Amino acid sequence: MKDLLFEYDMQLDFAPPVEEHRFTLKCIPQTDERQLINRLDVEVYPKEFLSADKDSFGNHSIYGYTKGKHDRFFARVRGQARTGLAPFLPAKPEHQVGLFKYQTDYTRPGPAILKFAERFEGAMAECQKDHAKNILFDDSAALNVEDDGFRSHLPEAALAITMMHGLYENFSYVQGVTDVNTTAEQAMALGRGVCQDYSHILLSLCRLAWIPCRYVVGMLIGEGLSHAWVEVYSGGRWYALDPTNNLIVDDAHIKISAGRDYHDCIVSQGVFVGRTTQTQTVAVRVREGGEI
Repeated sequence: MKDLLFEYDMQLDFAPPVEEHRFTLKCIPQTDERQLINRLDVEVYPKEFLSADKDSFGNHSIYGYTKGKHDRFFARVRGQARTGLAPFLPAKPEHQVGLFKYQTDYTRPGPAILKFAERFEGAMAECQKDHAKNILFDDSAALNVEDDGFRSHLPEAALAITMMHGLYENFSYVQGVTDVNTTAEQAMALGRGVCQDYSHILLSLCRLAWIPCRYVVGMLIGEGLSHAWVEVYSGGRWYALDPTNNLIVDDAHIKISAGRDYHDCIVSQGVFVGRTTQTQTVAVRVREGGEI
């Protein structure tokens, strides 16, 4: 368990200025069984009209509109998070688990991922066999970090960890070779990428095994930008894995949002009037204790 201070800054610069700007922001962490968010401060500029709600995946969202001309737009979220409160999230009935079993445009496998998945064929078959037995999972099922995995009666989570280890050993972290539009298949063919690519590839592999899984955006100690990881569904619960760092998500992570893939978790989306060039800058700071 850790007490973490966080600050998330996102800025858009427009040249020349724009107007009639409508936007959606998803950059606010929320309290759940794993983390407690307090001392939260949210600043948006310009902010002529603002409202807040949750999207269909339960993510906190800010909706806004600015009519007048402006050459700069920014959002700043600051607060404190107590993390590592629980090793899992219970699956809530209003969020349809089955939806997360299906591939998306980002995760749909091609030759490179299918070839890589061959090394897990036996484990996938066993996992699907166990799943078909309709096993009842008791409430004592929990994460056991010391034995580097989940308890043996959580076959989906155990397989996801095995695939995460394999991905980490055969994929390289390299910045600048992919972008936000790169698919899991494209990244796998390259053999290198960033946290978004690791996460999309692991999602693709899990969905090949018919394991519900979702893409997560958040913050991590030591990162200067936002971070991405994966949650897998097993035994009525969501367990979080960080394939970029080859570890089970711990108290160094702060979750912001979750969805089927990157597209569901875009931090800033919007439309505006004006022919312009826009530049986005993101800065994330997470540290233990102290004052904001």
